[in-house]
Amino acid sequence: MFKRLFTVLLFFLLSKPVFAQTEFLTDYIVNYTVKPDGLTHAELNITLTNQLSNIYAKEFTLTIGSTELSNILVTDNNDELFQPQVITGTKTTNITVSFPQKVLGKDKAQIFNLKFDSADFSHRLGNVWEISIPKFTKTDNLKTYQLTLSVPLAFGPVSTITPNPISVTNNDQFVVYRFNPADLFEKGISATFGQIQYFNFNLNYHLQNNNLFPVKTAIALPPDTAWQTVLYQTLEPQPENITVDSDGNWLANYLLTSKQSLKIIASGSAELYLEPKNSFLSTLNSSVNYLSSQKYWETTNPRIVKLAQELVTPKKIYQYLVDNLIYDYGRISDNTTRFGAANALDSPTSAICTEFTDLFVALTRAANIPSRAINGYAYTTNPGLRPLSLKGDILHAWSEYFDREKNLWIPVDPTWGNTTGGVDFFNRTDLNHLTFVILGKDSQYPIPAGGYKTNPDQTKDVSVEFGSPLTHQPETSLQIRLPHNALAGTPIRGEIILTNTGNIALYNQTVKLTTNRLKPTVDFWEIPALPPQSHFTIPFELPASSWTQNFVLNLEAASQFSSIKHSLTIKPIYSLSFINKTFLLWISGLIFLIAIFLLLKKIIIKPKI
Repeated sequence: MFKRLFTVLLFFLLSKPVFAQTEFLTDYIVNYTVKPDGLTHAELNITLTNQLSNIYAKEFTLTIGSTELSNILVTDNNDELFQPQVITGTKTTNITVSFPQKVLGKDKAQIFNLKFDSADFSHRLGNVWEISIPKFTKTDNLKTYQLTLSVPLAFGPVSTITPNPISVTNNDQFVVYRFNPADLFEKGISATFGQIQYFNFNLNYHLQNNNLFPVKTAIALPPDTAWQTVLYQTLEPQPENITVDSDGNWLANYLLTSKQSLKIIASGSAELYLEPKNSFLSTLNSSVNYLSSQKYWETTNPRIVKLAQELVTPKKIYQYLVDNLIYDYGRISDNTTRFGAANALDSPTSAICTEFTDLFVALTRAANIPSRAINGYAYTTNPGLRPLSLKGDILHAWSEYFDREKNLWIPVDPTWGNTTGGVDFFNRTDLNHLTFVILGKDSQYPIPAGGYKTNPDQTKDVSVEFGSPLTHQPETSLQIRLPHNALAGTPIRGEIILTNTGNIALYNQTVKLTTNRLKPTVDFWEIPALPPQSHFTIPFELPASSWTQNFVLNLEAASQFSSIKHSLTIKPIYSLSFINKTFLLWISGLIFLIAIFLLLKKIIIKPKI
């Protein structure tokens, strides 16, 4: 008699076989070699050992986590060729091998070799090489599993790799990584070569005021975060100002006149980092309650509360979403409805990135872990494995939780953890996620680029491509606003305006005001954040001088990148050269009224005879 043997490599377990898998034991020796052009060559040496004397394997099916396989070759231990059946699905490729020779008898083995090339496992993404090998699904009949990964020396030193290899060796052309098999059952291999990624972007925003009166509005520009720095080349037309909200979003403010339509173009580049910037290591913003319940984040829902109490940690919550939600590719469209966290639990088989994200935020908040959602651009070479599904220009959503020990917002992407078959998007960040907006205080606002359209037929408004390093240009200008003359004996009020005229945001800028006569002679102000093309106004007041003084007050304002001087003439009250026409009219009018009053008093009050 014979049995048909089915097993699975790299992705999902197929339907349950009609026999006990322990009737065979399976040994794998797997070698992945990444070529200098990024094509990955795989060699799998597979041994099927009979555990019973009256069975043999007639077929063997593997499911490979790739849809771009080429040069598929199957041979036996004597280099005899087999003709496999290959079926390509939406995310995987099934390879079925039929064995022409019957290998019958206990402890007898069917040995064969599978080779193929895949374009899905390694990619050059701009300035970075990224390798992602999905996890191996352990089956009951597995005896041994060995895996090595060879990467060209030309890729440079590894930046991140998970899981940690148990050995690393070099030869003339490759670095060879070996892994503990037990680690590969939990998650796939993720490796990055390169520390910084560069993207160029061009964004269009469409605003429309349908009212009969002017309105103020704002658009959200991609901001700096701990993991990215944004440089702006163009922002036309220029806004009234750019402000930073409590979540760290950059909001460009515009005034629209009655019935005005306005198209805004923002262009620039972004630098993405594998390690966070030290300047963004900080405590939580106390003005935002990152544990609160919001629309789509129903933290008080009984099912969410119960599940949060069971899962407790961000990692367990992430893994629960990866293991229990099913991505619904049929829901990807411009008119996708956002379910929210509670509905995601009710419909776990119909999730897209918003459901993975909203449920992560709701569960972590319910578990007393500060969290928020991110909307932005995510680069993907295979939308089947790494889908994008936000409205507008097909953006992506992912999550962040706050690590209190590190004082840092940590990005995680449970959607891609699910759709890639176990690639780790919890313990490692990548260089493919460009933040457009941060949703913490409000689950719906601000709206990311790509969502500002005045009619549904407008063209694509988000264009992002790999770029190259740009020069950081920190520049500012200062302005002092004061009257040209001041009256002695009265306080002097004015303003200092610091404008960021460079292409990057400036942080913790100190402005110093120095005067030559008045005390205190030096004042300091610190500005926490100043995005490009924004300005910050500092009101100040100088103390009153003596009534009898007549002198020139010299002021100098200085910041790290600019300075300005201003002179002010201080004159006493009796100096007619200071008294302007309006003041003279008032004095003249007062004298005239007093004269009339005295004349009338003299006429009315007659002396007694």
